[in-house]
Amino acid sequence: MYQDHNPETESFRDDAVAVLNACAIALAVMGAWTNPVLLGITALAVAVLTYPMSSRNRGGTIMTVLIATFVILLLRYLAGYSL
Repeated sequence: MYQDHNPETESFRDDAVAVLNACAIALAVMGAWTNPVLLGITALAVAVLTYPMSSRNRGGTIMTVLIATFVILLLRYLAGYSL
């Protein structure tokens, strides 16, 4: 089946990928107030799913989610909270 790739549909795809990447980062940050392990894994899954959707994606969202989850886990551990 032929798909028409005009600038308008490319813009919608880029916007959709940007929204999903923002959701992945928001999930990772929300782990600071709830369960960081569960939300970190969920955020990583969303980031990995959006990786092949964009031709310009270089994995920055995946690294951001991993770093945010690691920092949140470390801060919660040092503050004495349960993980």
